[in-house]
Amino acid sequence: MKERVFFEEFESLYYFHGSTQNWSMQGFHFHNQYEIILFLSDGALLEIGDRVYHVMKGDLFFVNNREYHRTSGAEGQEYNRYVLMFEPELLEPMTKAFGYDFTMFFENRGDDFVHKLYLEGENLKRVERLLARIETNIGSGSSDEASVKIRLSILELITAINEMYKFFTKEKHTAADQEERKLKGDEEKFRDPILYRERVEQIKKYIATHVEEKLDLDEIAGKFYMNRYYLSHYFKKETGFAVLQYVTNQKIIAAKALLKKGTSVTDVALKLSYNSDSHFISVFKKSTGITPKKYAQNKKNNNV
Repeated sequence: MKERVFFEEFESLYYFHGSTQNWSMQGFHFHNQYEIILFLSDGALLEIGDRVYHVMKGDLFFVNNREYHRTSGAEGQEYNRYVLMFEPELLEPMTKAFGYDFTMFFENRGDDFVHKLYLEGENLKRVERLLARIETNIGSGSSDEASVKIRLSILELITAINEMYKFFTKEKHTAADQEERKLKGDEEKFRDPILYRERVEQIKKYIATHVEEKLDLDEIAGKFYMNRYYLSHYFKKETGFAVLQYVTNQKIIAAKALLKKGTSVTDVALKLSYNSDSHFISVFKKSTGITPKKYAQNKKNNNV
């Protein structure tokens, strides 16, 4: 049975604190925002790609804006959590201003990255206090001062979480061990779940950083010294998507960002290496249900 995947629109800043019962997403979704989730009850299930996390109270998760995921609550139980979502653009200028990588656990991840950080005791209370401060600042109005307070409180939360994550997370392999494994790797050894997961993560990062290029299966396979069969098989096994389907999804995310900035449809098509305007419009409409021009108009009207 093929899993349903959908792109979901949210405000640039989204915050939720509360509980629901017998709640479950109907399929995997992804969105433009980074997401931080803190669970305050046991029993929920969080799936990110093909990774499945059985949630306990105090589990905190990082999800970036390219990861397909879904959550479901335990049947008959309250599903209590904090959810904070914000667009990457909020962090980028702050990273330059402070000389500190606020995105380190959203972007610059090691191959053995685990999305989950377990908190208890004072650490859990600290993160809850910081989230509550964000909630207070969000509710304080829409003035310039309120906007500054919101951004600063989010930066304080991320800094605290980064500090905790670095403290509690130990590297499973030394850099030398990882290099040796790469040198010894071949197609037969690549079948090991850990090895193909690492390779697929590298391929996903390559697609993200080369999204403006005209990517095809042979070019990607050659880049990673794999044949088409292994690339297609293991990428689909790890992500649930065909390679070119994943490429298309990443291009649509990039296209939306450009359209929101006011880039013309023709320039977006050119920048993302589509064969023509009509080809881009067709792909965009098939993926989103509306034309790129209509999407840009909707965004412009909402910002008025």
